[in-house]
Amino acid sequence: FLTMAYSSPINKLVFIFLACFVFTFSDNLVAGDSDKVKLNLYYESLCPYCQRFITEDLVKAFDSDLLTITDLKLVPFGNAEVSDNLTITCQHGEEECKLNAIEACAIRTWPDPILHFSFIICVEEDTKH
Repeated sequence: FLTMAYSSPINKLVFIFLACFVFTFSDNLVAGDSDKVKLNLYYESLCPYCQRFITEDLVKAFDSDLLTITDLKLVPFGNAEVSDNLTITCQHGEEECKLNAIEACAIRTWPDPILHFSFIICVEEDTKH
């Protein structure tokens, strides 16, 4: 196939042009803040499925370049319910509500996901079921 693609001078010229175009603009492919994909993860601090996802899967995003194109926002609220009198009830009990509040405080204190994720993964690892 490649031999046929380069058989005419026009095809060679088109290939060289495309190669130059890709290499010239590849530096501009890094996403700016407004170009990033917004990803909000609502999770429960004591949910075994959320814990497994955070500690085994989401952690891989921090070891790759995925965060350069993603605006990741962690929201430790998950399947909680807010009553009319503003009481919050968490699916896995009062301890989960407390841990959600602690993790939300860490997120507010260290807004950069790289900083607060270290704390959150520590909590999730230590409280795994």
